[in-house]
Amino acid sequence: MRFVRCKTTSGYEAMIITPEQAYEIVRNLREPERTLTLLAAGTGLRISECLGLQWQDANFADAMIHVRRTWTCGQVGLPKTKASKGPVPLHPLLAEFLLSWKQKTPYPQPGDWVFASFRLHGKQPRVANMLVEDYLRPAAAKAGILSSHRDDCGRLVEDDPRRFGFHNLRHSLASFLVRIRTDPKTVQTLLRHSDVKLTLQFYSHAVSQDRMAAAGEMLTAILSHAVDQSGLKAD
Repeated sequence: MRFVRCKTTSGYEAMIITPEQAYEIVRNLREPERTLTLLAAGTGLRISECLGLQWQDANFADAMIHVRRTWTCGQVGLPKTKASKGPVPLHPLLAEFLLSWKQKTPYPQPGDWVFASFRLHGKQPRVANMLVEDYLRPAAAKAGILSSHRDDCGRLVEDDPRRFGFHNLRHSLASFLVRIRTDPKTVQTLLRHSDVKLTLQFYSHAVSQDRMAAAGEMLTAILSHAVDQSGLKAD
């Protein structure tokens, strides 16, 4: 079964963060974790795709990022689907951070990893789960997004039982785009889903507030009319 990929469903509901919360996380990070987090939050790239990037994949002239490989479980792999191989727009704001990091990293050559491991002298990319545990979650705790406590030495210790990692940034981007009523096809192509139904099925968290507002419109109209007529109130 090594070469068989099965579709599965999960009851897991991703934790969604706002742009304001994302900013607070980024503010509590240093380089290169700051640029990595901005890359994931602003493009919807999966963390395996972010770590699989080499400098030759970032076309600054054409403002595009080409997804050619992934890095997961210590192995170079192929993008998840055919749609995942689609290029991702490189916004000038993100390009500025990437170029700044390229000037600082000791591994800036075309074939070097964008987020290379210093410990391994640039031969491999960083490790995703260590980045989450050592940087992303502590930054979210400092921002007050994840619960935490102070230990005996006064240090902040993150102790939130909820799942939170780079994939939450992908969910949050999609939910934000849905919330501001971006065309679903645009969201689909940005996230590189093979089917727009997948986009709407898994990334519709933001519409719950819209449904609440829609339901409230009718209730407000009914009750405001009732108050005008007879002073109806909830018991």
